Amino acid sequence: MRRLVGGIIRANNAFDFIKDGDKIGVGVSGGKDSTLLFMALKHYADFMKHKKGWDIKIYGIHIVMNYYDVDYTKYKKWLKENDLKVKFINSTVGDALKAKLSRKGKVQCSLCAKLKKAIMVKEAKKLGINKLATGHHIDDAIETFFMNLINEGRINTFLPDNFFDRNDIHLIRPFILIKESDTISVCKKLKIPVIKNSCPNENTTQRQYMKEFLAKNFYTNPKFAASLRNFQVALLNGKQSQLWFDAKGKKKDLLAKSYRNH
Repeated sequence: MRRLVGGIIRANNAFDFIKDGDKIGVGVSGGKDSTLLFMALKHYADFMKHKKGWDIKIYGIHIVMNYYDVDYTKYKKWLKENDLKVKFINSTVGDALKAKLSRKGKVQCSLCAKLKKAIMVKEAKKLGINKLATGHHIDDAIETFFMNLINEGRINTFLPDNFFDRNDIHLIRPFILIKESDTISVCKKLKIPVIKNSCPNENTTQRQYMKEFLAKNFYTNPKFAASLRNFQVALLNGKQSQLWFDAKGKKKDLLAKSYRNH
């Protein structure tokens, strides 16, 4: 757990997305990353209260999807044993997703995310929460980068801190500098009875393919032993990133110019 809290400290030093007085809601899916994030943020809040006198409130929120029947018995018992209070919210997300299944029986990921976000924001407003936190880690950021590059021709990944002005709320990712291997290791050590992902798209998504592709060709390849570290450095190293500018050295959209008819 120290490793995870230390990762949050490093991330906040870099991105300054957690401040004194924040009320942070954690979207706890029941998986390893979000469960550990909730637990680590509670420890982080205690650490900052002791060190700087900060008053940070952490709230756990789980949306009951009602897509498949889920047995929460072991998970809720583990939460209680570790003094972690998570609010379980019943929803009709599952019904909405089933009504919009594709011909291949797949759910719309964008619709799922939109519905869950709406519920989280509504609950956040009730509790006076000003920031929502998700368990995305550095592996997720790198996978998103490559997916955008290969599938969309964009050099882009998600931000550690997003502000939604329409909802007046921040979406932060405190685990952004933590490796997935670390969350896997801590999850096993703490014997967390994670809830199995019931999404019908699980293990068949572009993200899963990219995860396996990077692991096979880079992370477990001795020729590229430092690749994961270097991908992380590349995202953080703003001073030494170099893309194409125009002839005067200014950042412009050169794509339109390059395809202009002469």
